[in-house]
Amino acid sequence: MHASTPPRPGTIDGPGPLSALERSILTALLRGEGEAFSALRAQLAQVRVVARTHSGVGFMTRFAVPDDVPAIGMEAAPRLRPVMAGHPQLSEPAEFVLQLRDGRLASLEAFCFAGSWPADAERFRVIG
Repeated sequence: MHASTPPRPGTIDGPGPLSALERSILTALLRGEGEAFSALRAQLAQVRVVARTHSGVGFMTRFAVPDDVPAIGMEAAPRLRPVMAGHPQLSEPAEFVLQLRDGRLASLEAFCFAGSWPADAERFRVIG
């Protein structure tokens, strides 16, 4: 067995499906009550990855939601708080931030505050 290596900074991949880590984090981010959260979870069920850019300390994943999946009104957009996830190789939790654009899931940004992004994403665990 060999240890996997993280993607080089500047590497871009996609299009494709969400990773298991992205799906787990997005599910945690969208745990809320009300119509807006329900609509965003419906978008999550149909979302696809347009591109994922690796920075060495995290990544930015850009999404596309099909036009036939309803957007939410921006006045109804819930306040989305960052989600933190711990990893054994990181001294501090990593932060994940979801951005909306025009009432649709737009991007997920992930970054760590100390060290490099771990290669084995399956070891991340959502905190809280």
